[in-house]
Amino acid sequence: MKSFNKTILLLMLPTTILLADSVNPVSQLDFSSLVNDFMEEGDALKKTINLSGRQRMFIQRMTKLAIQIDLNIQKKSSINKLKKISSLYTKTLMGFKNGDSDLNLKKATNSKVIEQIDVVEKKWKPFQESIEKVIAGKDDGKALKYLIDNNEELLKLSNALVSAYEASNTSSNYLEKARLRVVNMAGRQRMLTQKMTKEKLLILKGNKEYEPKMKKTIELFDTTLTALIKGDKSKNITKPTNEKIVEQLKVVSKIWNELKPLYEKRKNSPKELATIISKNPILLKEMNSMVQMAEKELEY
Repeated sequence: MKSFNKTILLLMLPTTILLADSVNPVSQLDFSSLVNDFMEEGDALKKTINLSGRQRMFIQRMTKLAIQIDLNIQKKSSINKLKKISSLYTKTLMGFKNGDSDLNLKKATNSKVIEQIDVVEKKWKPFQESIEKVIAGKDDGKALKYLIDNNEELLKLSNALVSAYEASNTSSNYLEKARLRVVNMAGRQRMLTQKMTKEKLLILKGNKEYEPKMKKTIELFDTTLTALIKGDKSKNITKPTNEKIVEQLKVVSKIWNELKPLYEKRKNSPKELATIISKNPILLKEMNSMVQMAEKELEY
């Protein structure tokens, strides 16, 4: 399969280079190496967009977990998860900045990407300090308030980092650009699963101003899922033909069809709220599996 993709790539490159290779056997070896480097660069960028997109989800999930702790919902489990995710967020952010072999990340070299990493890091530090207070049980209410008041600003800055990575792509190959767009949009879906749950919990706490926000989050998840399933030229999202990806989107859709009415309902029963809390992580997990496939499968 990989050799097939390399053949397609060869056909896309300038004819003059191909003619030169047909004359010089040594040049053929050099050219093959060039193709391999080109493909590896594309794979590395998909990985980076995946992980930078995951950071968006982490911000919303951390805020959701902090609210769960405040509401005494799965408190011990929520504290443990919050601690783990906070640590992974920091590790990933530093991986963008300095490189990280564990995460298979290379040190950022694009000037706009580096600039945005610095912006995110500056905003993350006080956010992290508030998280640590919540984890330690030393919050007098101010730490949670900071997380609620500032999570969307950090989300916006982190999203700008994803966009900077996507814009750093130097390939003029339409299929390559389309794949990066899919990884970005599918990755955003992970974030939306956490954002809508965060908003549902804030409404439960009495913050009615989050009702229109949650409605928009639900609509965005729903329309993007449809675009990922059917394709959407206006969003530069291609329709998948890979059987694994098609089947995975069906799995996501089935879970979403069960949860969507519960999110849309203005007042949930304790049983319905328990269903949201227990099945939201499943929706996240299955959406994440789809993102991994979009990143790693040779054909979309």
